[in-house]
Amino acid sequence: MAHTCRWGILATGWISTKFVLDLLVDPTTRNVTDVKHQVVAVGSRSAESAAKFVDSVWTEAGVTEGKDQVKRYGSYDELFSDSNVDCIYVGSPHSHHYAHVHAALSAGKNVLCEKSLTVNAPQAAALIQLARDKSLFFMEAVWTRFQPYSYKVQEVIRSGVIGDVVAVQAELCADFTSQSDEHRLRNPYLAGGALLDLGPYPWTQLALLLLPPSKTSTDPLPVPKVAASVLKTSTGVDSSVVAALTFPQADGRLVHGTLTTAQDRQTAHTRCVFVQGTKGYLEVAFPTYRPRAFTYYAYDSVEQAGDPSAAPIKSETFEFEPRPADIWGFGWEADEVARCLRDGKKESERMPLRETLLMMQVFDEIRKQGEFVYPEELETLDFAQ
Repeated sequence: MAHTCRWGILATGWISTKFVLDLLVDPTTRNVTDVKHQVVAVGSRSAESAAKFVDSVWTEAGVTEGKDQVKRYGSYDELFSDSNVDCIYVGSPHSHHYAHVHAALSAGKNVLCEKSLTVNAPQAAALIQLARDKSLFFMEAVWTRFQPYSYKVQEVIRSGVIGDVVAVQAELCADFTSQSDEHRLRNPYLAGGALLDLGPYPWTQLALLLLPPSKTSTDPLPVPKVAASVLKTSTGVDSSVVAALTFPQADGRLVHGTLTTAQDRQTAHTRCVFVQGTKGYLEVAFPTYRPRAFTYYAYDSVEQAGDPSAAPIKSETFEFEPRPADIWGFGWEADEVARCLRDGKKESERMPLRETLLMMQVFDEIRKQGEFVYPEELETLDFAQ
């Protein structure tokens, strides 16, 4: 019998809407038969807001089953106290993640928290330690990690068809210049900026291809060397970031990964990731967070690959659209959480906590080099926000 994960939803914004819409889709539509999902509670700043969320999302999904049984709470403490909730999904702005996750873990709840997990690495480390101290499941919701694309691109790279990877370029830029200064991407008091909101996606592409195979471990990962340039908006948050990262490889080589993210321009829809190998290359089609396809081009030899007049002898394209049941793409990460809880795991081998911490350490260094800090109340380890 399929294991059911009972979800409590914290916050009722756009990202929570998309997540719950995927939870309401039958997992068998994506060939998943071992786990399923049930939303049992929603917490918001008012019971009216929680009720409006349930009515709106269930109507959009065209689902009535289970709707009347969903608890609508007007406080997060009530959500944390619900004994029927197996896992809390935190979908609040990342400026509030530290406080909300700390409260949920302190209440004894397993947590899946949206990216970026926190504002800085010390906050992430504190939450990871709290989860381990309380023996609770904890994971950052990097949904791209669990999409079919991510498994396939790793398989192709590890097959050696394009040789050894020597460089990776990953980008996600989106044009938010028409938004007001109060918009979450422009507001420093909501931890705005491209890096924390969009940056996790190009980072994920680099991590998939340049970090050691994912595993759970308390041993820290080496922090890549960082050389970054940061441009800022009139509100003081980052508008554009370009970072050259140097990743050590298991064979002793050093490989460059370039992370580009911005909120003042749009990534070209033809390519968002480029992987250069010694015997070929690979191009990933936009969007960076949910690639629709990738194509590799292979040469006969290293020498041929270095000849600008030579043509690839082989290419192959893998497509990932349309998505099953037209889900947004969050269903696969929810399935991972359900399996981890079923099996008694405290973190995901696919998205281990040490990789979450590593990303925050890299982002801290990028912000340091760009002389970019958030208001003190967002950077603090005092979670009383």
